[in-house]
Parts: sequence; C-alpha cells; structure tokens
Amino acid sequence: SAFFLGTVGFGIGIRLGDLSPGVVYGLHRKLGFTAFCLGALQTLALLFRPKTTNKFRKYWKSYHHFVGYACVVLGVVNVFQGFEVMGEGRSYAKLAYCLCLSTLIGVCIALEVNSWVIFCRKSKEEKLRREGLIGGLNHN
Repeated sequence: SAFFLGTVGFGIGIRLGDLSPGVVYGLHRKLGFTAFCLGALQTLALLFRPKTTNKFRKYWKSYHHFVGYACVVLGVVNVFQGFEVMGEGRSYAKLAYCLCLSTLIGVCIALEVNSWVIFCRKSKEEKLRREGLIGGLNHN
C-alpha cells in the first residue's frame, strides 16, 4: 500500500510539473525521482529475497537496510525542499512536520534499542545454552 501511495504521489508530482511550464525545481525533482526509484527497488527486492538459510541472505539484508534508510532520508530531505519550493520555509505546516518527524525518530530509536536488547539477550542465552550452563526451554 505504501508503494501504491508513493506511486500515486509520484504521478501527481509529474503531472503538476507538466502543468507548470517554465517552472523548474531541479533539486526537488531530482530528489523525488531518486526516492521513487529507490522505493521501487526496495519493493522489487521482495521478489528476490533469499531464504533465511541461503548464504547470500546477509548481503540481501545489507542491501535492503541501506536502500531503505537512503530512501527514508531522501524522502525527508525532499519534503523540506518542497516546503522551500512552496515558500513555506517558516510555516506552521513545516513546524508540524518537524514535530511529527521528531516523534517518529524517537519511536524508531526506542524500537531499535529494544530490538538490540532482545538480540543481545537471546545471543547471551544461546551462548550459555551451548556451554551447558542453562538447560533447554522446557523446565519442569
């Protein structure tokens, strides 16, 4: 659904650009094209995702994370460019966007920290289990 909404937004942007002859917003347009292409690559990557046991899975995951983060950063930067293009550099809409973005960043950081805590806890338990210091999951 996100890719569909992004495609609709991309199409609207292309159409609005066509309806505005002589008006060129080079950086905003280039960032938009790049973000859309990266989003399309990210969506297509689902078709080529190797199984978790495949030796190439770690490379796919690295690609997936790198392209995903790059797409998010480009999208955020492009929204700020859009505010400048519209002459809304000092508006309440930009302030609201910044507040929402800050909240999302905070939530993402909290979730990332939580996932690392869980990962570290599981790897520590697995190590102790391998060394025989703790038993299996079934305790009677």
